[in-house]
Amino acid sequence: MNGRLPRPDRPRRAKGEPIPQGARERRLGPLGRVARWMDAEDDDKRLAGFRRAFAGLWLLYDAMDLAWGTTERSLSWFPHARDPRLLVVQIVLLVCGAMLVAGKRIWLFGVLAAAARTTEAVAFFSLNDFYFGSVVYALLAHSDGGPFASGRRPKWVRTALLYEFAWVYLTTGLLKLNPDWLSGGHIFVRTQYLVRSQGWPFPEPIERALRSMAVDRALARLGATLEIALAGVLLVRRPYWLAVAMAVAIHVAGAALTNVWFFSATMIVGVALLLPRDPEHPPGTPFPTAVTPIDGSRG
Repeated sequence: MNGRLPRPDRPRRAKGEPIPQGARERRLGPLGRVARWMDAEDDDKRLAGFRRAFAGLWLLYDAMDLAWGTTERSLSWFPHARDPRLLVVQIVLLVCGAMLVAGKRIWLFGVLAAAARTTEAVAFFSLNDFYFGSVVYALLAHSDGGPFASGRRPKWVRTALLYEFAWVYLTTGLLKLNPDWLSGGHIFVRTQYLVRSQGWPFPEPIERALRSMAVDRALARLGATLEIALAGVLLVRRPYWLAVAMAVAIHVAGAALTNVWFFSATMIVGVALLLPRDPEHPPGTPFPTAVTPIDGSRG
């Protein structure tokens, strides 16, 4: 005797018995689990719906931008000839947007769209929306399986997009936690500019309320709170209808009060199409095919 207690015999797994889930996870190791996650298929076609909606929204934006020259005027408000380099970028974005809506050569045109949007942001107009869009295009390029596995619906693309949207809400909400924003001054200045300079058609009771700093302060604090809360809902992926309601409230108010339209529509569409509707069934989890009661009989 060496003073040690005898080790109980471990039950042996019968031949043909499936390996328990925990044991399979340990055998895979970290790299194996990452590879399995990358190979997992999404369960529905809502990612393809988001790709078409996103590409369609920004196709409309790029067509209006090209026709009205809004990005061109950001280079100089004085009359000048169009910059041929920007013209090429805008045409590339139009072609890529149309092909992504149609679902043709998704990887190629997704990568081209990401490069063109990044070029537009870096070389011509450093707009946050352009940087955000370039990341979305790069992820959507893989929404059909990428260049080597076309026709698949990889789960990781939808997951990465949800994390990107959650990150946007979290960071914008946290950045608003400063005295300048929380005082309501930003909302006061923006709404008064829209009313006095653009003739913004607020109903008279709303316009009168927005002249009150107390109202603007309450709206500013509510907006920051909702953005941070929505980030949390997206990370836990439930409840679906609460997330959609919060996104609609944030962005309808944002469009009305700050004249931000395409980004607002993008975020609402993203939350509505990327977040799983079934709280018990996050993207990529297999649906149960049968129920086995305790007695082993098939239900």
